[in-house]
Amino acid sequence: MPAAAQRGDPVVLVRDAEIENAIRTMVAPILRAANLDANAVEVHLVQDRRINAFVAGGQRIFINTGLIMRTESANQLLGVIAHETGHIRGAHLVALQDAIRGATAQMILETILAGAAMAAASSNRRPDGYAGAGGNTSGNVPTPPDAPGALKSLLAYTRAQEQAADQAGVTFLERAGMSPRGMLEVMRMLQQQERIYVGSGADPYLRSHPMSGERIAFLEEAVRRSRSANASDSAPFREMHARMVAKTMGYFEPQRAMQKYQNDNSTAGRYGRAMAMFRSGQTQAAVALADQLIRENPRDPYFHEFKGDVLRDSGQPAAAVGAYSQAVALLPRDPALRFGLGQAQFNAGQQAAATKTLEAVVQTEPTNVAAWDLLQKAYDASGNTAMRDLAAAEFFYLQGHKSQARYKAEAASRSLPRGTPAWIRAQDLKVALEADKPRR
Repeated sequence: MPAAAQRGDPVVLVRDAEIENAIRTMVAPILRAANLDANAVEVHLVQDRRINAFVAGGQRIFINTGLIMRTESANQLLGVIAHETGHIRGAHLVALQDAIRGATAQMILETILAGAAMAAASSNRRPDGYAGAGGNTSGNVPTPPDAPGALKSLLAYTRAQEQAADQAGVTFLERAGMSPRGMLEVMRMLQQQERIYVGSGADPYLRSHPMSGERIAFLEEAVRRSRSANASDSAPFREMHARMVAKTMGYFEPQRAMQKYQNDNSTAGRYGRAMAMFRSGQTQAAVALADQLIRENPRDPYFHEFKGDVLRDSGQPAAAVGAYSQAVALLPRDPALRFGLGQAQFNAGQQAAATKTLEAVVQTEPTNVAAWDLLQKAYDASGNTAMRDLAAAEFFYLQGHKSQARYKAEAASRSLPRGTPAWIRAQDLKVALEADKPRR
């Protein structure tokens, strides 16, 4: 499933053209209802079995694979995304960062004062083991509900943001003609997860989200009042959701997918079964099922892509090129599909074709680390050392390896013809790296 996995961050991101495009299509009415530019909002998939989604880095929505697998309808998934859209529309991330900066000094001061109070209590402790008035016999740093007031204030602030995002999400769903019922159903799932991961004895003041019970009560009332409470998902949304669930489960939990879809002959059911076969090493069976799906849906790019994935990973790169080429012909602007084609071309020894394909990928997605990495290898295999060094500089720069990036940018500058776009890009990288140097 993943076209690339990026490690080294706190999360593991996976790429899947079909799921990313399906979510963009489904979420577009919500973004319009929120007066947001759908093209400016990015969707990222996180490899994590837990039910979660979050906003980071501005208008970027991160969705756990566990959330996709656990949702039973498109409406449930869209309810979560509507909530996250509420965070984006309210600029909550920026506001939270400001609140954290404002609270830090106060928390430090309170911690120092708490330590001084503990020391005073310790000096006043009686020989029989009892502390003086207001003393703390434990000798430990104050713990909930005795945590510093600034921390409680900060967490109360985040709880207020969550409640505001719920309210905004319900509003956006209503404007889009969608039911808030899915948001309520997911909140009930989260209540079960909360008991598992947090425990019933945790201090409610130290939660980063409000108590699920409070949010559930709000959403129950929202469903009761909603004019769209009984609105159902459209047929295309139902199919897109069924396929993304089957595909995700087949890739990450193949045994579970085989059990769930064993006797399911729907398109989504066979897709999930084929993915599970692929992940279980049943290459021939997976290709046969992919061919069946392609015969029934010859203009669906994602079934061609899936066949290419199976052939590529089973050591048949030349055959994979044919499958990926069909996918790209049907959806030519998609960078994830093009990256798959570039991988297959590179593995098949088609270096000139791979270089052209990967250049198109990085032109569309200039921050695609995996594409830059493969492109530098394709240039190297073709003997183009100047462009290899430039691609390597881009790769190292995106990875945060500044010394290697600077070295490669300098090497590219010496080899590339002065004044060409590639040479100018090498100068831009050098300037950016110089600006990133720490000041003495």
